[in-house]
Amino acid sequence: MKKILAILLCIAMVAAIALTGCGGGDGGSNSGSGSDSASETKKNAGNIATLLSTALGDKSFDDSCWKGLQEIQEKYGIEVDYFEGKQDTTKAIPALTEFAESGKYGIIISGGPTMYESAQAVVEAFPNQKFIHYDKNIHDSDNGPYANAFSIQYKQNEGSYLVGWLAGKLTNTGTVAAFGASESDVIWDFIYGYLAGSKAARDDIKVLTTFIGSREDVAKAKDLALDAMNQDADILFHVAGGAGAGMFEAIAESGGGKVWGIGVDSDQYSEYEADGNMDIANIILTSMVKNVGNSLVWAYDKEVEGTLEWGTNVTLGISEDAVGPAESGAFLELDESLLDEYEQVKEDVAAGKVTVPTSFGKTTQEYWEFANSFR
Repeated sequence: MKKILAILLCIAMVAAIALTGCGGGDGGSNSGSGSDSASETKKNAGNIATLLSTALGDKSFDDSCWKGLQEIQEKYGIEVDYFEGKQDTTKAIPALTEFAESGKYGIIISGGPTMYESAQAVVEAFPNQKFIHYDKNIHDSDNGPYANAFSIQYKQNEGSYLVGWLAGKLTNTGTVAAFGASESDVIWDFIYGYLAGSKAARDDIKVLTTFIGSREDVAKAKDLALDAMNQDADILFHVAGGAGAGMFEAIAESGGGKVWGIGVDSDQYSEYEADGNMDIANIILTSMVKNVGNSLVWAYDKEVEGTLEWGTNVTLGISEDAVGPAESGAFLELDESLLDEYEQVKEDVAAGKVTVPTSFGKTTQEYWEFANSFR
């Protein structure tokens, strides 16, 4: 793999020129006052460029990242640029290389399990450039840790335990479902938590687990959701980025009003409400929020303070308010006694009184053995 990445990186040094000034939805910028004209009394850590694994507008993972970067921009008066990878990993090295070669960014940001090997190659090639990678430990490499990189991971299993617990408490049929974009360890970690939480709430729970194969295939997500509802699943949880829109559409179009959807990464009720799409918003029970944007603001603030520990990796969970159910929309209408019970479960998870299983360190066979035990 390292040899392949080295070859790709060499090609990228030539190909990067082709990406300069790229448009057509692949790249862009959101310029504030610029680091040169920032307030003389406000220190900053330089401009930021980010490689998005899919694209803006997913109402999920990438939008959460972008909101955080906009907050940094407003706070520090810097310039923020982006490139939309659209799940095409062949674009990652050229895009990151172009950012690094420009010399105009204090920090280059990337995220997700699909882009991290490409990010590793560029981190190695530009040891004087600072990089942040989120949702995967970039130091997990034969050549790591990297002194010029910082990684942020999340205890998504903890937050998913809580939405699974709600699903177990609220299902009328005793059957719920989970849809993953792909079989990565991170996505399985969401599902592990969801399975365990639903079981804790209802011992005889049945959970249907399946994978879409993409974070953008809305049509397939819709078909899988319809299939799950035909098997009596009445609460559906997606861990699939933009593809999750298909699950929501299937629920909204079912017309029965007896099925709930659970979103991911961003507060998807609020996202759809802001767009005026109440047909979707009103069928969303909650979302398992992964506060990517908040964690990037936290990291940038620490770099400004001079306390960010480059060459290391952190993992943030419930206790750091990095993950957890969105408390909006239908969630706020839940019975008060149920919400009181939920708060206690949340406190117990944050305090470590509940041990939430994780997919990390497991094999694909072990993933499926665990999931199938809920069928």
